[in-house]
Amino acid sequence: MNRNGKFKIATDTLVKAGLLAAISIVLTRVFSIMIPLGGIPALRLGFGSLPIMIAGLLFGPIVGGLTGVVADLIGVMLNPMGGSFFPGFTLSAAMNGILAGLLFQTFKIHKRKLNYNIANAIVILMFLLIVIGIMVVYGVITFENGKPVYSEPMALFVISIAFVMSIIFMLIPAVQPKKLKLQQAVYGYDKIAFAVTLDYLVISLGLNTKWLSMMYGKGVLAFFPGRIVAAIAIIPIYTFILFTLSRLLHFEHLVRK
Repeated sequence: MNRNGKFKIATDTLVKAGLLAAISIVLTRVFSIMIPLGGIPALRLGFGSLPIMIAGLLFGPIVGGLTGVVADLIGVMLNPMGGSFFPGFTLSAAMNGILAGLLFQTFKIHKRKLNYNIANAIVILMFLLIVIGIMVVYGVITFENGKPVYSEPMALFVISIAFVMSIIFMLIPAVQPKKLKLQQAVYGYDKIAFAVTLDYLVISLGLNTKWLSMMYGKGVLAFFPGRIVAAIAIIPIYTFILFTLSRLLHFEHLVRK
């Protein structure tokens, strides 16, 4: 904000955000793999979201969101990767930067000794309960004589892998090296893991699954299993990369005051 209360982005911030958007485009449109789910190219494995999250981390939610929008709009014009433009995915790209910016601003302002590993476990458990709740609401799971009845065979499989993912991420803090546990730095490993997990659950498993369902006219259960399985690999990898970059590039000193 300037003295007149208007939001103004510095020139050097625009240049850096533009560079991060360009890196995101290359990582998303060139160095990523599309995996079909239910015969549809619905799971993109790559690192295109990382530069957008870094933009949010360094420059805040507004610049992070704009970086995501620019990266998606220009990227889809250069290489749509077999799919047409859908505004929902532009919103998701923006949310990558916005959510990361909000979370890391919160970490910076509130420096309480909160155990983010426990917070992460709670988020994962809530995710599992939400998955089950959605199935109950839409009638995928009903109860007869107190026993669950599944109207779709895939439902039990989705719940099973969601449960496995929940257990894995709850156990991760117990096997982490001591130097990674409960770091109280602004960008400690536990905080980055919490941010990445929340980002993936809200955007990739939540918003993007909904957009795919709308685009192709299929239920979310057609896309959920593969995306949940991918989370088991993607979340730790993203966390490790962001943590490593935060140390190599000294993010805490680059953040604008």
